[in-house]
Amino acid sequence: MKPIDDIDIRLLRLFLVIADSGGFSAAQYQLNMHQSSISKKMSDLETRLGMTLCQRGRAGFSLTSDGLKVYEISKELFHHIHEFQDQINDIRSVSSGSINLGLTDNLATNKNCHIQNAISSFCRTYSKVNINTKIYDTSLIEKNLLQNNIDIGVTSPEFFKSGLKYFYLFDEQQFLYCSSSHPVLSLKNKATVDDILSHPVVDRGLAHNVTPLSNASDDLYKSKTTSMEATAHMILSGYFIGYLPEHYARIWVERGEMVKINTVDGLEYKPNFYLTINDKCDLSCAAKALVTAITDAHGVNNVSELEKLIES
Repeated sequence: MKPIDDIDIRLLRLFLVIADSGGFSAAQYQLNMHQSSISKKMSDLETRLGMTLCQRGRAGFSLTSDGLKVYEISKELFHHIHEFQDQINDIRSVSSGSINLGLTDNLATNKNCHIQNAISSFCRTYSKVNINTKIYDTSLIEKNLLQNNIDIGVTSPEFFKSGLKYFYLFDEQQFLYCSSSHPVLSLKNKATVDDILSHPVVDRGLAHNVTPLSNASDDLYKSKTTSMEATAHMILSGYFIGYLPEHYARIWVERGEMVKINTVDGLEYKPNFYLTINDKCDLSCAAKALVTAITDAHGVNNVSELEKLIES
């Protein structure tokens, strides 16, 4: 037989329809062809293959022993063709897809955060993919993930929510800060909880306890926020004490505008950050590729869980 080409593929497809239909007469409706045309094409296929594939006539339609073998390997051939087409579609969707990414604010200055490295690596390989990035607080990222409005999130959750998967990426150190002129700095000893709460505090989190001070009575607070930027404004006003990540506060500390308060042990805290996805949502190939880039950049060791996610 000559090397297989397009005409052989078309004739083999016709042969499968005939065999699955149980004969030429039944196949003509599916193929939208006259029976004589079908018979002619089958003869052409048998000539090209150099074998008889079926018996037809008054005794009815049946496959020969060679025909049965060709039928089976033809089914396998088209299965592989379909797999090939699916893989091409996957490659195309990775190369030119679109990803919605949700990030919590003020991560860029955290030396433990390598999101930018992951994006750089991803974009070098998949330069045509659109990455639409939004900055939300964690609760909004989680809500949007559950509603399938975003594909991937980087969150710092107060607790793990049902319906989402979390993969640890990195952490950050948070301390209490005040302005350089704040009266709490006049203390000679390390500041205690009572010392801190004798002044207005801007607290983190609106719905759940987040910081070591979050259990205090609400009437002790003058401000609450989920935004680092807003917290910084409140502290720099000179009126409030509040928590900031050490990496984020550094610029104002170096300027002499903000001071890390010397507190007793237990008043600092270290939140964790997680790659977060919808447990039920089937990620696009492009999104899976970005997940791989992010987890590789952070050395994520949940290998088995990630492999299931990426291969699904």
